[in-house]
Amino acid sequence: MRVKILAILSACALLAVCTAHAQEDVIPEKEIKEVHKIEGWDFLLTPSASLALSDNRSVVGQAEGLTMTVGAKLIAGTFFRQKAHEWRTTLDVTELFSHTPSLEEFVKSTDIVKLESIYLFHLLKWLGPFAKVNLDSTLLEGFDIRPERVDYAITYLDGTSETRSGFRLRLNDGFEPLTLKETAGFFAKPFEGKAFNLEGKLGFGGLHVFVNEGLTVKDDGGTPEIEVVEVDGFTQAGGVIDLAVFGELYDKKLTYRVSAEVMIPFINDLREGDDRGIGELTNIEFNAAVSFKVLEWLSIDYVMRVVRLPQLLDEWQVQNNLLLTASYTVFKPKHEKKKEEKK
Repeated sequence: MRVKILAILSACALLAVCTAHAQEDVIPEKEIKEVHKIEGWDFLLTPSASLALSDNRSVVGQAEGLTMTVGAKLIAGTFFRQKAHEWRTTLDVTELFSHTPSLEEFVKSTDIVKLESIYLFHLLKWLGPFAKVNLDSTLLEGFDIRPERVDYAITYLDGTSETRSGFRLRLNDGFEPLTLKETAGFFAKPFEGKAFNLEGKLGFGGLHVFVNEGLTVKDDGGTPEIEVVEVDGFTQAGGVIDLAVFGELYDKKLTYRVSAEVMIPFINDLREGDDRGIGELTNIEFNAAVSFKVLEWLSIDYVMRVVRLPQLLDEWQVQNNLLLTASYTVFKPKHEKKKEEKK
């Protein structure tokens, strides 16, 4: 009896081995061999709208009424990749308008237009030369608006001055000031992944600021008047260092990007009497953005921008925005594809 049972078990084991071997021959196992960047053209188009509300009723130390911020944003881009060649062009437009209890109208609070086009040649997967053009500007006219009539003490570049009285003062035209930057050098991407990416650039660039009779508020609070100065365009050239860290976390629910660019101007066209050195004229731009997806189309976004252009205005320009944003992606680039091969 035991002999029969052993014979049956042996036959079953032999049959299972033969079946598994036959399945390996008929259905070959697949495995991922490589991950390739998609080559050719790709596009991005994401319009969005944002809203922030705050209402105070009988709150100590707070203005009575509704504070509202509404805005629109557009992110668009084209991307091309062919072997060692990569070309990226992106457009970012942000417009925010605020309504406060002290002002009975919507006032422009953020107005940013950024266009960047960069070409990279990959000598290695992570290293090579690049050439980049940036354009930064505004879209609409700029005004300084006050809830009460004030006196504006305006100082012009030629040394003359005047005083104007009113509730608002026109500061600049649309698309002013306009900043144009060209940079060429070498890039490196030592770390690249979903959660963490590090990209650096080192090169030489030119900076051009165009403005026509533009004004900016530069009030120190020491006088009853609001002090305003005229700003002037200029051209610089020098060394450029650019670093960026970005990535996606928690299954793409949280995205972040932090970047900093420093330009050390060795060449300047300073006005007569301006004896500032290279260190005092160094230009700095810092950007940080964090976005948390509440839903596929709804996110909470924080954006910070810090700019120092001392030859235009010897002050740090700082912007902070925290918004609830609804967006719709018309086109979305496909970053990578998987190639499967038979084992």
